[in-house]
Amino acid sequence: MILRILLSMLCLALFSCGGPSNPPADTTAAEPTTETTTPEATRPAKERPSNSASAHFASNVQAIGPAMTAKQELMQKDLQQLGQAITDNEFLGYYTGTFGPNQITLILTELQGQELRGYSVCAGNYRPLTGRVTEQKPGEYYTCELAEPGDDPYDGTFTFTIDPAKQLLKGEWKPFRAKGNTARNYTLAAKDFRYQPTVGEWPEASQRLLTEDDVWNYNSDELRLMRNEIYARHGYSFKIKDMRYYFEEQDWYMPVTTDIRRELTTTEIANIELIYEYETYYDEYYDEFGR
Repeated sequence: MILRILLSMLCLALFSCGGPSNPPADTTAAEPTTETTTPEATRPAKERPSNSASAHFASNVQAIGPAMTAKQELMQKDLQQLGQAITDNEFLGYYTGTFGPNQITLILTELQGQELRGYSVCAGNYRPLTGRVTEQKPGEYYTCELAEPGDDPYDGTFTFTIDPAKQLLKGEWKPFRAKGNTARNYTLAAKDFRYQPTVGEWPEASQRLLTEDDVWNYNSDELRLMRNEIYARHGYSFKIKDMRYYFEEQDWYMPVTTDIRRELTTTEIANIELIYEYETYYDEYYDEFGR
């Protein structure tokens, strides 16, 4: 009797407990997991949209714009050879100064007998100049008359005297068409032009490859100045007024050409693309990327 009671109690205990409350563990070996720790970012993450700088610049800053014209090619050749020309003729070279509201550079590039050739560069425009030295007393003065081509409504004639001792060029410009134009007097100083990668507020943009940490915390206006400062170092003459007025206030700046694409270094090209990318998207991401 006691044995039956004990067996009954054992069966009751087994039924009341039921099966296991959880399914059997998967015996398949689990893949090891690695915990990734991301350090605190120094700048926010930024996506690269399809219309980023590389799209804007067609993957190469030097590919922007039309091919150089025959006249632009001749101008670039003249500027490259100007150093030797200055050695041969004391009054050839660059003369720069105020011309109305803008800065102008007269570049005298070649003298053959009495025939004189050169260029005017002002407000994003360049004009070939041809004419004569009408009177000269070497070492004391040269009087010249140079005309722009006349196929532009703002063309005219430069008449001036050069004082080699004082390194000054003084004269008058008269338009071919009086309507819409104003005659101007000017005094320009002789000044050698040379590319200087060390000048400006952000000279590093012409000296080394910039990183995103170098540019991400500037606002769009600062980035625009940084980018255009690269062009300005090469003597680019700006059409856009605010850039023109800003750089004409810098004592190192001198407008000498309207196409500097071939003069840009590979470092500058890469930096222009990077700066423009952040410049373009600053407004959209102001809260994240601005100061």
